Amino acid sequence: MRMLRWAVPIAVLAVAALLRFWALGRPGTLVFDELYYVRDAISQLAHGFPTVWPDDEPGMAAGRALAFTDDPSYAVHPPLGKWLIGLGILVFGPDTGWGWRSASALAGVATVGLTMRLGYLLTRSLPIAWLAGLLLALDGVHVTLSRVGLLDGFLTCFVVLGAVLVWRDHEQVRGAGRSARRGDGTSTSTSTSEGTGTGTCTSTGRGTGGAIPVIVWRPWLLAAGLAFGAAAAVKWSGLYPLACFLVLITVRDAVVRIRQRSPRPVGRAALQAAVAAVTALPAAAAVYLASWAGWIVRPGGWGRDAGANWFDSLVQYHAEMLAWHGTLSAPHPYQAHPLSWPLALRPTAMYEVDWGAAEGCPWSACVSGITPLPNPLITWAGVAALIALVALVVHAWRHGPARPRPVDPLVMAGSFVVVGYLSGWLPWVLTFSRSAVFQFYAVVMTPFAALALALVLGLLCGFSVRGGPTARSGPAGRGGGPGGAALSSGIGDPSPEALRSRRLSVACFVIVAGLVALLFFPIWSGMPIAEWFWRAHMWLPGWS
Repeated sequence: MRMLRWAVPIAVLAVAALLRFWALGRPGTLVFDELYYVRDAISQLAHGFPTVWPDDEPGMAAGRALAFTDDPSYAVHPPLGKWLIGLGILVFGPDTGWGWRSASALAGVATVGLTMRLGYLLTRSLPIAWLAGLLLALDGVHVTLSRVGLLDGFLTCFVVLGAVLVWRDHEQVRGAGRSARRGDGTSTSTSTSEGTGTGTCTSTGRGTGGAIPVIVWRPWLLAAGLAFGAAAAVKWSGLYPLACFLVLITVRDAVVRIRQRSPRPVGRAALQAAVAAVTALPAAAAVYLASWAGWIVRPGGWGRDAGANWFDSLVQYHAEMLAWHGTLSAPHPYQAHPLSWPLALRPTAMYEVDWGAAEGCPWSACVSGITPLPNPLITWAGVAALIALVALVVHAWRHGPARPRPVDPLVMAGSFVVVGYLSGWLPWVLTFSRSAVFQFYAVVMTPFAALALALVLGLLCGFSVRGGPTARSGPAGRGGGPGGAALSSGIGDPSPEALRSRRLSVACFVIVAGLVALLFFPIWSGMPIAEWFWRAHMWLPGWS
């Protein structure tokens, strides 16, 4: 078992790396919005801020990779993602796709690792964690966005990192609460409930009636603020998950205070929410501001005059950026309404060239293209799993023990995954006001869809969701042992025959999902293929 704990995640990361790094330099020209972000990254490395290029030619050979001018360019996204693209350019050079895309591919592999870590923290089940990572490794949208020099792969990585840190904050305060509840009479501890935090307080009795204090020091939440600040410094939409998770921990804190019969639960929960905001938001703001350091310290960037106050200029720049995002309405052939994102009904074709036998094609017609088509099994089953997970959470919430108790493990883990998914989707649905939005924005939802699917499949296989850290997990990731009781050993008929049948079905599902990933990989990676093979992948009208 000790060998499996290392061998399986390494194998999953190897699969993720193979799908993201294989032939990464293909094609050798800029694709889609690489035309903006990669060229901004190159000129930003030279000047500290983006500058203008003489034309829109995507080729970067024959010295064109350094053809930028000294005139400042108007960038509509914060600088951090382009700094990260620049790291790969520093390693591999500006005239190769490896330089433009390697940092994004590395962030994609890191996201798979972080998803496995989050899956384990949520469930304390190694098989569920491994399965979540593998499903994300095979997800078509995530694979494709990890293979291009765009910003959304970095955004996804920082969002998942922030989610891991928010959950660690939850674990820390929950563990402190359990320590407090184990005491008899009056006990001094760092907390009295799952939903509060760390700090010293005095509680009376075994879990009801004690006053739950407002906790100030939340180091994991502080770290989460830094991660979400980095996400916002890549794209402003990184603020959505931060806001959603702050709402989640506020609701959790209020529920725990009410169930533990703490005095003035609503008022104290509101004060605790204010403290959480003061902890996380300044940290996020500090990271965001630091990402603009090149523009701040070197006058000459867009809107940055040497004689003007840099802060006033930065505020004005952001006002212009906000106006641009709010009024962008240019039609685009691949625009996709956010309601279509979960099912990936209108993927964004990022690159496509075709040629015939006269140009060397071994078939009647050849195609090379990059389109983030979904892995249908993972994407569509992920939506079904999210719906099932909501139903499981509601059922567990309504039919749990009547006595005052902490939030059940499945309720909290399921709610966390659903909130993570909705944070990347629902704000776009609610604020949809422009036509120029695209399916690939949904890549930030893919880790949480993979977690939801892995969680539901794991429950079908009989794996349990645990309520806290354990000293040791069994081979199947089941409950039992110290550190928090298991809520459930699975769903469905618990007989050995039925359990074996469900596990075999899940194994077949994962194998077929892997085969589908191999079938779709040429479409995700720009591989030269026959036109008939390309068309065979256009399953839905919106995919062509």
